[in-house]
Parts: sequence; C-alpha cells; structure tokens
Amino acid sequence: MRLYLIRHGESVNNAIQSSNSDFKSRVPDPELTETGHRQAKLLADYLADPLGDPLQHPSNVGEGRSHGFDLTHVYCSLMTRSILTAQYVAKACGLPLMAHADIFEKQGVYEEAADGAKVGLPGPDRKDFNDRFPDLGLPADLRHGGWYNRPAETPELFLLRSKQVALEFERRHVGTDDSVAMIIHGDLIDQLINEFTGLSRRDENYSNHWEGNWAVHNTSITRVDFNSRSKVVVYTNRLQHLSPELITW
Repeated sequence: MRLYLIRHGESVNNAIQSSNSDFKSRVPDPELTETGHRQAKLLADYLADPLGDPLQHPSNVGEGRSHGFDLTHVYCSLMTRSILTAQYVAKACGLPLMAHADIFEKQGVYEEAADGAKVGLPGPDRKDFNDRFPDLGLPADLRHGGWYNRPAETPELFLLRSKQVALEFERRHVGTDDSVAMIIHGDLIDQLINEFTGLSRRDENYSNHWEGNWAVHNTSITRVDFNSRSKVVVYTNRLQHLSPELITW
C-alpha cells in the first residue's frame, strides 16, 4: 500500500492566522480561500499526472512500474475545507470521494466562548451534506443531529483517535496494491506520521500552535509506503505542484 497524507488547501482560518489578524474572528468550519481553491486545482492535476510521482521506493522500482500516483481511493474528513479540496482530486482522478468521520482536525468543530473555553458544535448533518455535496460518499452511521455534536476534543482523545485511525487504515489497505489519498488536516498528518513510524511527540515540538515533528504546508503531500513489515516515509511536505506565491500555511 502507498499512503498519501495530503493537507487541505488554504482555509479562511489559515489566512487569518498567517496574516497575524485577530484569531477571534476564526470560524468553526471554514471555507477555502481563493488561494485555497487554486492550490486544490493544481494539486488535483498533479495527482492525476501519470508521471507525477517518480520518487519511487526501491521496492516499487522495476520494469513496467508506474511513475504516477495511480490513486485507487480518495478519503476526506467531514470538514468543509477537506471536502472542497478532495472534490478536485476525486474528479481529476475519476474516483469516488469517501468521507470518513474520524479523520477530522484536532479539537473538532468548536467555537470559543468569551472566557476562551472551546465549546463543541454539532456541525452539518446528513441532509446538509447531501444538499451541498451530493456526490460525497457519507459514513453509514453519520449522525442526524450533526456529525460532530460533542465537546471540543481533548489532547488525550486526539492522540487516541489518531492511533485508531492509523490502525484502521492499515487493516483496510495494507497487503494490497492500493494507492490511498487521505486529504486531511495538519495536526492529524503530523500525528499519523508519528504513529506509522513509532516516533514520540517531543514536548518542545508541541508547546506552541503550528509546531510539531513534521511541517506540512497547505496541499503538501507526504508519502508512506507499506512493504511487507516495513513502513517507509518516502518524502514529506512535497509542494512541486505549487508556484512560490501559492505556498501557504
């Protein structure tokens, strides 16, 4: 199995934070910016390019081996910025788009109260998704009262969920020739790489926002190959599809 961990395009919240504006103006489930849409379109064309991924792991090199991404599955979270980015990819690659309820960003859908406390929100429900994204494959058990509809996620629950997601995707795809794209979120990508490689979260790397073991720009691509018993990070934060002025956090 080849697994591509891909961050969504620039969101409204990303743009607010990158501009050092008042982050109190953040929204719980942001849309993509115009730049985010441009990034997503370029990402999609790149992933559909039959020569787009020549950096093969040695175990995949040989006569007749492809130099493309050759995606077989495209997954997204139920957060708007992930869906919007992944729609471009699924269309360009001629694949169905499947939403997964557990690959959302750390803390979930929330707003900040006046005292700074994070208050969880319901998020869209099945009807909302069907109305706006009729071609999106939804989880069978999607909640009708809003897909999130719980308190803001704690750090402990985030780590537990990340571990469960890593194990689930290994069970689902390892041992196959699947080429899987997960178009998800920065903090989750960071922790999934940790899970797959057995790395710990170094305290100094996680003491501030936007920090971690792994840097991932908007629409960056990280590739992990699963070969026999090995899990190999072939590359991280790949951005060849973007021109310099389109590279954002």
